[in-house]
Amino acid sequence: MYQKHRIKSIVIISFLLLFSVVSTYLIYNNFAKQREKDIDTGKMEVIFHGQEGNKIDMVKFNPVTDSVGLSSTEYNFTVKNNTDNSVTYKIILEENQEKIAKHDCSSKTIPLELLKLSFRKDHETAKALILSEYENNVLIEDTLEANSEEDYSIRLWAVNSNFLVDRDSHFHAIIKVVEEGE
Repeated sequence: MYQKHRIKSIVIISFLLLFSVVSTYLIYNNFAKQREKDIDTGKMEVIFHGQEGNKIDMVKFNPVTDSVGLSSTEYNFTVKNNTDNSVTYKIILEENQEKIAKHDCSSKTIPLELLKLSFRKDHETAKALILSEYENNVLIEDTLEANSEEDYSIRLWAVNSNFLVDRDSHFHAIIKVVEEGE
């Protein structure tokens, strides 16, 4: 009787231990995949540190002041040059045409004149401009030295204005890192 009870206890404990190890592994793996999205551009590697990856989605037109906008969701990413040569690149914010087509929402897109973008490189002071002020949607054009990296952050918000815009208007964009010559 004692032996049977002991075997039953060992089987239950083994099952619980196996279950907890497998569950922990699966949960860790799921969150690790959601945290960082890695994109290889050729010579460089771009790591997006949020589960949204390189996509920015504003699903409601909700105008706010700059102080509130500067505390909104931050999109962080790192650009790494893993080569032995310097690389010139651009960071571009362009509309996500695929998502706009999928949701058939081109008529509900927030005008660029009503969006403000704060862009910060490493620990420099953030630069905030109306999105339409960035020429060809280029946020920065820079050169990354051999075997180095730069951290960037972007915040995007709708500005207070007198424009009449439907509250259901939205904006879908993609952050792209384009190497020179591409």
